[in-house]
Amino acid sequence: MNNKEKKIIYQLALRTFTPAGTLRAATQRLAHVAALGVDIVYICPFYVTENDENREFWSKRQLASMTNNPKNPYKIADYFHVDEEYGTDEDLKAFVEEAHRQGLGVMFDLVYLHCGRQAVFIEEHPDFVERNEDGSLKVPERWPFARLNFESRALREYLFENMEMFVREYGIQGFRCDVGDSVPLDFWQEAFERLRAIDPELIMLNEGVKAGYLGHVFDWGYSFDYRSTMVKIFAREQPATMLRELYDRECEQYGQNIVNLTRALDNHDTASDCGLDRNEIIMTSRGVEAALVVTNTYLGIPFFWNGYEVCDAAENNMFSNRFYGRRSQLDWSGAFTENGVRRLPLVKKLHALHHGYDAITNGELIWVEHDRPEEVISYIRCAGDQKLLVLVNSKNRDVSVKLDLAGRTNEVLLRYGAKTEDDTVFELKPYGYLVVRYS
Repeated sequence: MNNKEKKIIYQLALRTFTPAGTLRAATQRLAHVAALGVDIVYICPFYVTENDENREFWSKRQLASMTNNPKNPYKIADYFHVDEEYGTDEDLKAFVEEAHRQGLGVMFDLVYLHCGRQAVFIEEHPDFVERNEDGSLKVPERWPFARLNFESRALREYLFENMEMFVREYGIQGFRCDVGDSVPLDFWQEAFERLRAIDPELIMLNEGVKAGYLGHVFDWGYSFDYRSTMVKIFAREQPATMLRELYDRECEQYGQNIVNLTRALDNHDTASDCGLDRNEIIMTSRGVEAALVVTNTYLGIPFFWNGYEVCDAAENNMFSNRFYGRRSQLDWSGAFTENGVRRLPLVKKLHALHHGYDAITNGELIWVEHDRPEEVISYIRCAGDQKLLVLVNSKNRDVSVKLDLAGRTNEVLLRYGAKTEDDTVFELKPYGYLVVRYS
């Protein structure tokens, strides 16, 4: 068993995580993050960002945000330093040190496909970026930024030094690699070989789907379809069988590496794009909880977007900060609502459950047949003699499902809105769920 498979990731976006939107403010809340039972805090880009007023070179998402913020956190001007919006290099070191004191690993975001058109290295090293035949910067239609030129050996060495600096000087535990599929595989291969000479346990997460990248080079990869599938099932009245169909597709594509895919209900892109149609609204809070039960017991790496522990339903736009936009930010007051008071201990229980059973972190998944496949998700996670049954009503209505557990000894690990008279017919309330260990 690779110990990396046991991790739970917490994604933290500085601009929306606190009212201040700074590293110092975020550092003060790391004790809260650690108390959730997560293992790694993945922090969104904090690097010096290009202050670009020319909207011709803004991304579609940046324009659509209507915030008028000229600073896109994914259009970086200096990879080696912290943008003053978030604080200083020393603030970043203090953040990492406090995370470590709290028992958390730290993962930084690498944005190496593109950079700002006025990045600090371009004048001195014009070959670091791709160019047209006339020598002008090549600016693609999608993400109209400068593209890094991986044909340049000097550029590769520059980026290797950047990664090595963060590992040596900050002592971080890994990197999340933005649109990693679009960066040459041989670059990552050499980079990770060099990095693991410094720290063999370093974790590399690809924001990508290419099977050839996962397992061979990257430890973990994104499952974009998991999030969209869960939204369709739990909020859009689509059949629960869609999850099993996704499982079949991913097994065919990834084989055993399916266990190394992240499972997220949200990330910075999806939370930003949906506006006020947050999952907390479209699924309802109970629906989110049922979906979290699946996320923490299913195959893969649980990936937790900041704010889910307090039922955050506020807009989380990545371009909104204390200077621009509607100041959309995580609504911590949700922790004091009826839903929030219930959510926080549930999240802690789910994370303890994920860590506490080898059947979840390293076990086989067996789908359970029953008479309500359109509404109910059910599977068994098993490893040796350890067997856990997961039963989840994915719909906002009562469902009665036949499932034969008669004659088996059961230990209820988690339950909401689920009851049975004889272990054969289960009555599930809207978004009800049951997790039992049985023999």
